[in-house]
Amino acid sequence: MERITASLLHLERELTAHAQGAKQVFLRNSDTPTNVTQVAYGIFTKADYCELHTHPTMEECFFFLKGEGIYVVDDQTIPLHHGVFVRIPAGVSHRLEATGDDPLEYVYFGVATS
Repeated sequence: MERITASLLHLERELTAHAQGAKQVFLRNSDTPTNVTQVAYGIFTKADYCELHTHPTMEECFFFLKGEGIYVVDDQTIPLHHGVFVRIPAGVSHRLEATGDDPLEYVYFGVATS
């Protein structure tokens, strides 16, 4: 049976793909026959960031739970705090940075577009 549930209590913490912050992965592409690339819970502490980059064939969505930060998406700077949702279309440059004293916590998912 395919994975249908996961708990943060039982998921290992690992570095993000950008070697900043940490994540716990609920679902990987290998766990599902869909175009979902990953669903994860992430934490960036103060001064953690990911460099400006793009994903030519993947759309990403982030929902922020706690903390403060900024997301630069193309030419827009988005302040991050509890309750903010950010969608990053495939091929659009973006950069994430934690700026507050408390950890920036979020839920993330990616979907392959081709």
